[in-house]
Amino acid sequence: MSDISWQSEFRQSITDRDELCRILAIPPCSTRIDYPLLVPRPFVDLMERGNPNDPLLLQILPRTEENHTAAGFVKDPLGEIADVQSGLALNKYAGRTLLFASQECGVHCRFCFRRHFSKVPTHPDVEALLAPIRLAPTIEEVILSGGDPLMLDDETLGNLLQSILRIHHVQRIRIHSRLPIVLPSRLTSELAAMLTLPIPVYLVLHVNHPNELSEGFLERRELLTKPLVMAQTVLLRRINNDVETLSRLFRRLVDARILPYYLHQLDRVEGAAHFEVSSAEGLRIIAGLRERLPGYAVPIYVREVRGKNCKDVITERS
Repeated sequence: MSDISWQSEFRQSITDRDELCRILAIPPCSTRIDYPLLVPRPFVDLMERGNPNDPLLLQILPRTEENHTAAGFVKDPLGEIADVQSGLALNKYAGRTLLFASQECGVHCRFCFRRHFSKVPTHPDVEALLAPIRLAPTIEEVILSGGDPLMLDDETLGNLLQSILRIHHVQRIRIHSRLPIVLPSRLTSELAAMLTLPIPVYLVLHVNHPNELSEGFLERRELLTKPLVMAQTVLLRRINNDVETLSRLFRRLVDARILPYYLHQLDRVEGAAHFEVSSAEGLRIIAGLRERLPGYAVPIYVREVRGKNCKDVITERS
């Protein structure tokens, strides 16, 4: 494992499209896109040189299609902006609350459903932020979201986890992150120790393609002996909308003791219509996965519904 800190490695991330295209030996893209490029170099290292259609590259390179309008695609598809501003989505899910722990991301995915949100200030007063949870005894689980919660430094993240731990009716903590996939150096022994708590901790990693599971990540994943590690995937056109690709992804995940949890239908955010796969095609893919994989390796196929306090499981009757 490298001795370089994850923060130092992150500061070397690529934000210039011409630089990225030079590194990958592909034609430059000069289209003006408001949502900026951001990608750590370890993730770029996994991309195929000379291939403008590399499935990892397609997820992060700004494209002209982002400027196209499409019916039903809006800036805030889940109606979250007020919750993000407050730092908490107290009533989004029954018995759980979504806590926006960080406004920073480790990578800018082009299909991000919060891509149009203006950056809002983080909440330095953790106790004040957690006060509504303390007053809501029905909340059993706190879900850390963002941005990316693992963009917090260890001291800040540790203080937040310990403050949540002192709320006696909270029985579980869940952390959703893409950072260990795009920047494996974020997985450290210090982080592993921090996630070893007297209540269950669930780490849900966002991973969309088998090529994202680098040897560096798989090596560092072994540091996480206590948290239950799961994965969520977004169904994306030209990236993973076929049975073979997703079969390889989910096999590699379960072999690494990572449980495939959700396969998400794309949230209909403005600028991402070219990634959408129909739910009918998604159901055919799920059927194909069930023929190839053991049941525990097939995630639940879901969509988020604005104003609904649970995810909608997509079935033939949906």
